[in-house]
Amino acid sequence: MTTEIGKELRKLRIDEDERLLDMAARLEKSSAFISAVERGTKTPPEGFVELVIRAYRLAEDAAASLRRAADRSRKNFTLEADSLLARDTAGLMARRMNSLSEDELNSIFQILSKKDAK
Repeated sequence: MTTEIGKELRKLRIDEDERLLDMAARLEKSSAFISAVERGTKTPPEGFVELVIRAYRLAEDAAASLRRAADRSRKNFTLEADSLLARDTAGLMARRMNSLSEDELNSIFQILSKKDAK
């Protein structure tokens, strides 16, 4: 099953008129790795999305779309909290994530989205 990040990478390759080997060379990754990410059998590692954004000099809207696709393709995330409050908040959110209502998740999403808009 192709993930959203896989679809975005494939679209980017097609838009750039590149083969899988071309993208792999540009990103300094193996073609097998790029193929696995496109097919959804491998989750992109930390920093991969930013590498793609830099390598293809994506405009902010395209970069945001790629980041969103990557987030939607992940099942888990790694957080590094700088303060005790941030760690407490991240831990509480992780424990309660799947029990929050759609309205509660939407409220949290709206709060966090305001930070991205600045």
